[in-house]
Amino acid sequence: MKQTSLLLGIHCHQPIDNFDWVLFDTIKKSYKPFFEVLKKFPEFKVSVHYSGWLLEFIEKHDEELFSLMKSLSNQLEFFTGGYYEPVLASIPSQDRIAQIKKLNKYIKKHFNQTPKGLWLTERVWDNSIIKDLKECGVEYVIVDDYHFISNGYDSSNLNGYFITEEGGDEIALFPINQALRYAIPFYNQNKTNELLNSFVNDEGKNAAVIFDDGEKFGVWPKTYETVYEKQWLEAFFIKTLRDEKIKTETFYEFYKNNSPISLAYLPTVSYQEMGEWSVSADDTLKLEELYKSNPSEARFIKGGIWKNFFTKYQESNWIHKRTLELSKKQIEKKIYQDALYKSQCNDVLWHGVFGGIYLPNLRDNAYKYIIECEKIRDVEFEILDIDLDGYEEYKYNKNKLLSIISPKQGGQIYELDIKDDNFNLQNTLTRYKEAYHSKIEVGKDDEEELDLTEIDIENDDIETIHSNVLYVDEEVPLNYDWYFKKSAIDHICDENFNIESFETNTFREYGDFANQPFDVKQSDKKTLVLNRNGGIYTDTKFDTSIEKAYKFKKKEIILDTLIETDFKESIKHVSEWNFHFCDIEQVSFNSKLLEDKLIFNTSRLLIEDF
Repeated sequence: MKQTSLLLGIHCHQPIDNFDWVLFDTIKKSYKPFFEVLKKFPEFKVSVHYSGWLLEFIEKHDEELFSLMKSLSNQLEFFTGGYYEPVLASIPSQDRIAQIKKLNKYIKKHFNQTPKGLWLTERVWDNSIIKDLKECGVEYVIVDDYHFISNGYDSSNLNGYFITEEGGDEIALFPINQALRYAIPFYNQNKTNELLNSFVNDEGKNAAVIFDDGEKFGVWPKTYETVYEKQWLEAFFIKTLRDEKIKTETFYEFYKNNSPISLAYLPTVSYQEMGEWSVSADDTLKLEELYKSNPSEARFIKGGIWKNFFTKYQESNWIHKRTLELSKKQIEKKIYQDALYKSQCNDVLWHGVFGGIYLPNLRDNAYKYIIECEKIRDVEFEILDIDLDGYEEYKYNKNKLLSIISPKQGGQIYELDIKDDNFNLQNTLTRYKEAYHSKIEVGKDDEEELDLTEIDIENDDIETIHSNVLYVDEEVPLNYDWYFKKSAIDHICDENFNIESFETNTFREYGDFANQPFDVKQSDKKTLVLNRNGGIYTDTKFDTSIEKAYKFKKKEIILDTLIETDFKESIKHVSEWNFHFCDIEQVSFNSKLLEDKLIFNTSRLLIEDF
């Protein structure tokens, strides 16, 4: 009999310590209704992956949903992964193993399953993880068909699983079909069923593989109305089960009863969109044009790799390298390790369709656990190259404050933590150019709003979240920074410097101190003295030096700045400080509101020095 196996999987995750209202809303609109519908169809098999901390949240806050998931264990296959959803290739081996085993243990305890499959965070594949996966009992991993297609494989022969190996350690790879990923639950029922039937073959060994975000069933725009109110999901289950050519299976059932397609080797890669997002804005636009102009050769056009985000965003690199540093100096205490693993959550480290590194609450959450680890370590003074840029940073861990100074880029304060509150005042973000800035248009979309009451789930499609144009109500000023935005940045400017020219980065910079290296003259547990012999540049160079002397005390940092120059005319020195606050309206300085000498704008504070 001609037949195909439908391997349907859903992946569900929320960033660590995301807002409660977001989680409760997602439970209400996506997680719970999905399983309530599934319960009606006990013969329909589904594979699921929930990150560990999300399972913990559901267990604690929604006993009804958690019990429902447990009751459906016979028709569910639970996939493992990193407990706090790290990109596995980006964290050390010992942490990778510990996080996977932690989720394995949780699944075994609550759902009585020993996971054989692993959900690969953001489908970031790297051969280096294979050995550790095997140690954790993982037998197969979910990747994208793009992983294979971009490496020269025929897209028509990817409907099953492959075997790969590293040093003789073998593991199976299931490629997700992109057409299915884009179709479900956005295509109408007829078109979806037609697509599934395209996988049917005479031998009945083909698999239609889809494993995608569970949030697209109810949380993505317009999906709650169509998937549940218009009963798209229920109709999908009914139509699929009635089709004798389609058999629903778990990944384990298919893996156990079918042979691999072939041996395969993959490059370090993620999905196609990630390759576009991880390169510079200009290169992203070039890639988009290449895809459009060469659709038949698109598989040979590759973007960057996920780790490029560490070079694209300095703030991402800093968070990541802080977690690596704390992992190297790991303390064998559960409270330390849990904080470390939470800090490794992937969401804050990159940016694509969703906010990622641009969301200050996600950065706050990462630093909360980084600081927690520092408090447990309690090391007073360290000199080390944290961000692996070839320059050493100086870390001062005092009673109330933890400060890190980088001589490389202007002798800036890279991190300033209020330890009691686990809060980093330097959690700021440099203004970067993004590819989608070229697609911003003023005014609302001219297309008529889709009337969901008129949707026919048998024949009508709905849109996905991907859009080519971003509409805004009014013109958005786009200004970019040419230097890293932390604190104690020295500018030499003319008398025309003002807040407007600062905001737009149109002020004239005469010095070479803002983003250039300083030399270390003195360093000990209480003092750091930096010096740069640079210049003031007009028609010629005027020799100029700046000495910055930091003094670190229990509750304060004192900075003395000494400027010596051959320049004889009037000029202005501006010391720039960029601060991140939770609630700007509650901020005061020396118990007073901001005064004339303090120019405050979008969490930037400048102290003018005449």
